[in-house]
This record gives sequence, structure tokens and C-alpha cells, in this order.
Amino acid sequence: MNDRTNYGAVADKLDYPKLDKKLDQLREQEPPKKRKSAGDVLAPVRDKLTELHAAGWTYAQLVEELKSAGLPVKVGTLREYLGNGGHGAKSKATRRNRKRRTLSAAPAGR
Repeated sequence: MNDRTNYGAVADKLDYPKLDKKLDQLREQEPPKKRKSAGDVLAPVRDKLTELHAAGWTYAQLVEELKSAGLPVKVGTLREYLGNGGHGAKSKATRRNRKRRTLSAAPAGR
């Protein structure tokens, strides 16, 4: 069972001037860097990879070439980044949640 936090007791113990000073110090610092994703690393060569795929290279072949160049990436990741799930593409959720026309919803006479 999960114990509930007693925020009244926390507020009584909290040293607000010390917390305020700590937050002021954080304001002067750079925020921590977020971890890079495969898309961040592929971004500089995205156009070339897209051209190669359009020219007939398979995702698996491109992945092998990327691995040999020192960039380990999975086929699904590359496919998602360059294909349907790349930057600027519609999200899967948008496509999945779109209402579909069913036979019963079709207008009469068709």
C-alpha cells in the first residue's frame, strides 16, 4: 500500500529561504542536456538517406552502412525516422484515431 505524503508536515520542516536561494542558483545555470536520440544523430544526413532509399537502397542495407560507419541503429528506427514517423510527419496516433467510414456509415445507394 502506498503511504500518502503529509504536505503539512513537509511545509513545517521546509527551509523556504534555503530553497529560494537554491532556485536562484539554478536560474543562473544551464539546464542539464537531454539525451540525444537516434533522430538527433541522423538529422545531418537525413536528406542523403532519404535520397538513397528513394534510389532503391533498402532500410536494412542503409542500416548496415550506418553500422559500419559507427552509428548503430535498428531497421525499425531508421524506417520510422525516414518514413512515416520522421520529423514533420503525422503521428501514428493521429492516423490511428481518425474515424473510419464503415459499410453501415456509407450513404444509402452506394
